[in-house]
Amino acid sequence: MEIQAAISKTNRYSSLEQGNKIEVIERPNGGLSIVMAEGKLNAKRSKAVTMKATHDILSLIAEGVHDGASARVVLSRVKNEHEEKASLAVSIISCDLETKTIVITKNNSVPLFIYDHEGSRTLPINSDPEDLRYNPSVYQFELVPCQIFILISAGVLNAGKNSDNPIDVTLALGSLLDDIDEEPTVQEIADFLLRQAISHDSGRPRDDMTVIVLKVLPGTYQSIRREYVSFPIDDED
Repeated sequence: MEIQAAISKTNRYSSLEQGNKIEVIERPNGGLSIVMAEGKLNAKRSKAVTMKATHDILSLIAEGVHDGASARVVLSRVKNEHEEKASLAVSIISCDLETKTIVITKNNSVPLFIYDHEGSRTLPINSDPEDLRYNPSVYQFELVPCQIFILISAGVLNAGKNSDNPIDVTLALGSLLDDIDEEPTVQEIADFLLRQAISHDSGRPRDDMTVIVLKVLPGTYQSIRREYVSFPIDDED
């Protein structure tokens, strides 16, 4: 089998500071993990909280600590260090080759979108948001070909809500994945959904927007690993 992943993201309109932090790491026993986090301090976005928490989660995963335990440890640290004045939204998607599973860890209610041989479905987080805050839910799926997992940030989910033009993520994804003969690449899926979200906010995202797509493909005879990064830089006057 082969794992392909893609990330598309954009900042909130007129904001140079990123609220969402995304990092990718190879797992010590094989596979990879993608961590998405956003920290707030006194209800305002905090880059410092986000950066430190993301680094701590990555360090624990690199040491072999399970995703759920890593997230709980860091969430507890954030709670104790800031006396509950800080919050952290965490989503982790991992391909764990040791257990041959896809592992999803989330402490927020933004849904996960899944496409496989059974069709399409969403995985809502049914727990109370306050219960999830420091005790994330963990889901495991057997690693089999022809699976697509799509994680989004709250900025994508809420696109257009303030202008009575809310995005329907399921409908948008269905228009791409169900209505064409050739299956799109992970990057095409991520880019398409991000463009849709931006358009629903009239081209001016009201919040940071991130789309993460992970796909499991049938076996490949190549042992070549590839990474591609596109990082735009604003020209300074």
